[in-house]
Amino acid sequence: MNPTEDESDVGDGWFSFDMDRPLEGNCEVKFFTYEDKEGKEAFWHSSAHVLGEAIEIEFGVQLTHGPPTDSGFFYDSYTGTDKFAESHYKKIEDRAKKIANEKQKFERIVLTKEEALKMFNANPFKVSMIGSKIPDGSSCTAYRCGDFIDLCTGPHVPATDAIKAFKVLKNSSSNWLGKVDLDSLQRIYGISFPSKKELDEWVHI
Repeated sequence: MNPTEDESDVGDGWFSFDMDRPLEGNCEVKFFTYEDKEGKEAFWHSSAHVLGEAIEIEFGVQLTHGPPTDSGFFYDSYTGTDKFAESHYKKIEDRAKKIANEKQKFERIVLTKEEALKMFNANPFKVSMIGSKIPDGSSCTAYRCGDFIDLCTGPHVPATDAIKAFKVLKNSSSNWLGKVDLDSLQRIYGISFPSKKELDEWVHI
């Protein structure tokens, strides 16, 4: 798709859309699967939302950001003085599996800056992000799955049940905006697959 103000460029001025999003303007129809770079990125981006939902429910954290990477995804969150440990991994994975089994649909929401600030007013990190990155008078997008809503440009898989295998890999500390003088955050890394067989094969590589 040709660009709009709230989307991320995927190369040559084109943008990937969700499967159920109406096409706009000049377009070229091309479907991506998990085997494609673009498909894997959307899959892992969706999985990052599942991770965010899981740790928000189980630990009451304040989420900051959770992108896909070249080898999976992560989510940073503010936990106060608490720290994640390997003993927490199973609880996160069990909640992620439950979220996947609930077949939560990914719903794209377009928000004005004022609406976004109101929606995320309980999270100072999101408020800071909205205030600094979204120009006055413009819009942004968020995605809802279940009761979880996060700022995001997408695209995503249609629903969480596409994620058949989910594994927490490690945890570490980080800092808000990568600056050592700002709040200390906790980072959880994960990886996911469209089948358990693929996860088992990955584990044994």
